Amino acid sequence: MGIQQILTRRFNPGQNYALPIIYEWENEISREIGVPVRPYPSLYRYVNRLGLHTSLVAPFSDTFRFVINGRDYDEPMNSKHIIPCIIDFFEKGEQLQEFYRKHSRNKIVLLSSPFDYQYLKEHKCPLNIGLFAYSLSDKYAKLKNKLEKKYDIVLTGRQDPFLYSFFVEYVKKHPNVTYVKRGEGLDNDRQKTKGYYLNGKEYIGSIDTREDFMKLQAQGRVTLYGVQGYYDGFTKGFYHMTPHFLEIIACGCHVLLRYPSGSDGIDAQYYEFNKFSPSIETYDEFEYAMDCALKTDVDLEMYSSYLEKHYTSSRVRELKELLSGL
Repeated sequence: MGIQQILTRRFNPGQNYALPIIYEWENEISREIGVPVRPYPSLYRYVNRLGLHTSLVAPFSDTFRFVINGRDYDEPMNSKHIIPCIIDFFEKGEQLQEFYRKHSRNKIVLLSSPFDYQYLKEHKCPLNIGLFAYSLSDKYAKLKNKLEKKYDIVLTGRQDPFLYSFFVEYVKKHPNVTYVKRGEGLDNDRQKTKGYYLNGKEYIGSIDTREDFMKLQAQGRVTLYGVQGYYDGFTKGFYHMTPHFLEIIACGCHVLLRYPSGSDGIDAQYYEFNKFSPSIETYDEFEYAMDCALKTDVDLEMYSSYLEKHYTSSRVRELKELLSGL
């Protein structure tokens, strides 16, 4: 089985802030394999709205597509020619049976999270599943020389509430530290605000593009990252790493981490979090790690070597091998 096309939703209305990452992956897969990226056909949306159960409108060539959530379902996509890759997965109990039904005709179903892959294996998933783990687009493969750092701490994206509480305590005790975060003041902004502020007061600009996002993150000496599901929220019980971790490494930042261990820490183990930081569980640990990070440069050679394993081109090579036996 070989990929002959990629279906994308990049031309559909209702885009959100996370989708451009997926489009970067699609572009890299297309480039590496040499296949076109094509719009998701409008006909498929009509079939879904009408609730028609038919495979007559499904693609007749082997087609790769990303599926945002395990609960999403497009009737034409349950086909032997479709290779779905699930981004977010939180299915439990009876939801698992529904998930199996939705993908009963797919020759293989890919998971983006090592945790989800192992979770389905342990639940004796009847589907043929494979791992196509989160990666970083090769367009960011530029970590060769020391990056100029403008700020001590730059916080982009969603923040672990425990690490964030330690951050608040730290900057109050160390008023000379410069930090950039979204939203004014010291509150943990959960509204996906685009405006970023220096030390919670001076507006420095709006982050509207992936390029702006990466440029700002790269200006920070240190940042924070916590595994989803390790704190309260809708992902509780599913311990997911997100692509933002790889972005942090590509930006040459020290990172203070919080992550589970054992069977809950499969993603953290796969991405070797312990190479970068122990899991920070107390303020004293946080303060010590932050003090050290602010005084030292990152090991660019180690960072570059690490990223070589996690660029999208590397994942595509693994995917080709996975599909070759189907």
